[in-house]
Amino acid sequence: MRARITALFVAVTIGLCACTEVTESQPLPWLKVKKTFHKPIGGIAGGTSDFEYYTKRFGFWWVKVDESATGTATALDANTAAVSTAQGLKILERGEEHGTLACGTPRSAPAVVAQAAAVDCFDVIAGPASAVATQIRWRRISARGEALVIEKVSVENPGRLFARAMASFYDAGQQPYFVTINADLTGAPECALVWIAGGETRSLAAPDNLPRGRCSDVDAWTPIVKRTLRKA
Repeated sequence: MRARITALFVAVTIGLCACTEVTESQPLPWLKVKKTFHKPIGGIAGGTSDFEYYTKRFGFWWVKVDESATGTATALDANTAAVSTAQGLKILERGEEHGTLACGTPRSAPAVVAQAAAVDCFDVIAGPASAVATQIRWRRISARGEALVIEKVSVENPGRLFARAMASFYDAGQQPYFVTINADLTGAPECALVWIAGGETRSLAAPDNLPRGRCSDVDAWTPIVKRTLRKA
């Protein structure tokens, strides 16, 4: 009887192990992301993933970070990383077990600018709805929490809206670009780009034949601005 129970326990344990898959990655030597993928039983398509962050203490001891991890961790510099959590994007310093909200509030829309060792934070200042903007505050926050840039970005003319309440693209110099469209959504989109240069708002209109579906297409804008862009 005992042998049967033992065999059943082993079989169940093996079955459970076969239904999970664990992978790890290290964005930094002191930061580890553990992903546990739970396979559906019976070969059904789909599955769920759980994430955990671990930080190294004393050069060898891995300690679980006390955050509800959602899986994305990006190095900002040698001692800080931007980690996604259920509460929002946070900055995690080397050796710490708790992160700090990158933008100071979960209401801001964040974008990691790893090449600048910073996070961009965007807030709607004016617009017809909370997530539909005609004016946006852009803050660039360093890995140490310092405000490097604070600017207000407005649509170039009345009757315009930002396509999204944050930057759409960045160039090689980490300059953010904002897509604007016609506020009359029943008319032609009249896509344009807006950005800040030298403290002034600049804009560039797309050709009239650019369809609405391509207003936020990085490949459509690269030849127009004549520089390499990437999605925010």
